[in-house]
Amino acid sequence: MIFLNHELAEQIVERTMNIIHRNINVMNEKGVIIGSGEKERINQIHDGAVAVIKSQSVVEIDEVKANYLKGAKPGVNLPIFFRNEIVGVVGITGPPEEIRGYGELVKMAAEMILEQAFLLEQIQWDQRLKEEVIHQIVVGNLETDPWFLERAKILGISFQIPRVAVIIEIKVNQLSEKELLSRRKKVVSTLQNLLDNDDLMALGYTTDIILFKKIKLNDDQWNEGQTLQQLRSWGSRIFQLSKVKTTMSIGSYYPEIAGLSLSYHEAMKTLEVGKHLFPDIDIYSYQEMGFPTLLVDLPKTLKHPLFEVYQRIVQNDKKGELQQTLKVFIEENGEVNHTAEKLFIHRNTLHYRLEKIKEMTGKDPKKLKDLLDLYISMLLNLLNSK
Repeated sequence: MIFLNHELAEQIVERTMNIIHRNINVMNEKGVIIGSGEKERINQIHDGAVAVIKSQSVVEIDEVKANYLKGAKPGVNLPIFFRNEIVGVVGITGPPEEIRGYGELVKMAAEMILEQAFLLEQIQWDQRLKEEVIHQIVVGNLETDPWFLERAKILGISFQIPRVAVIIEIKVNQLSEKELLSRRKKVVSTLQNLLDNDDLMALGYTTDIILFKKIKLNDDQWNEGQTLQQLRSWGSRIFQLSKVKTTMSIGSYYPEIAGLSLSYHEAMKTLEVGKHLFPDIDIYSYQEMGFPTLLVDLPKTLKHPLFEVYQRIVQNDKKGELQQTLKVFIEENGEVNHTAEKLFIHRNTLHYRLEKIKEMTGKDPKKLKDLLDLYISMLLNLLNSK
């Protein structure tokens, strides 16, 4: 059962008055005017509408009858039906002989608007139920709810379809909560036209959108590169249509339903770490950043012995040259030539800087184990600096 409210009544009034250029009144199931081109009549009882509701048929009011009916003027009043039940009345103001021909047209328009509103409400209700399913997946412990799979099945959600978790975060810069919600609404609207029917979407915190993205498997293997390429395309499309910049992160694929929760938590950790270590990148992958995410779980109050190693570089490197050198040296997998080229320095200069790092830290960047220690120390410092 759908209820005829003021908002729907005003829609009916506005649309029909634009067509027939006559005043339209819409009354609820009690005969109260809840929408009208004559705003001063809103909230008045319309005796003609009360008569329509009782008889469930058309009631015409001429000049004579109008004098005896409360809140009524000459016109034609017709019942509005929804699913064979009367939910209100629509009235056209004017001499009945002049406007009688418009009656069925206006009635049909009103009932169509109600039907559209009902369908939209059903879609929104289904989406809310799907969001509840998604949030339950995120929390995990699905085995404690024996009805979970049944509810998902009713909503048309199949867990035979392979999916991975994707977090989409709206980039913000000291915006009000109202503006944040407005931007997220734009992003969601754009995404709804991009998503596959089997993709699952829910709203997270103020700036987050949670997706369980359908993926394709070849011989049970997931080609992450294809999914990342699609996400990049989405990011460009979102910015093009809504002028909103986003950051995305993606978790791993697991074949079991319980793996969806794990994939989600991987994506969340990856997003947190990625924003610290690589703030200029728009998409982060757990597959590419799995190791740094292990460090994010260390308590902030815990100072690992390796933390102090990188601190010695920071304290004695006012220009930041040694920090940048170590970062690039790690990125280039310890390749001296590539590192020197990327830093635009001579090889001898690079060797000098690496030697300085060794003197400060006691760790030789040219030795794999020591380079790993330096890398971990650098990550610990970066993750604790913001």
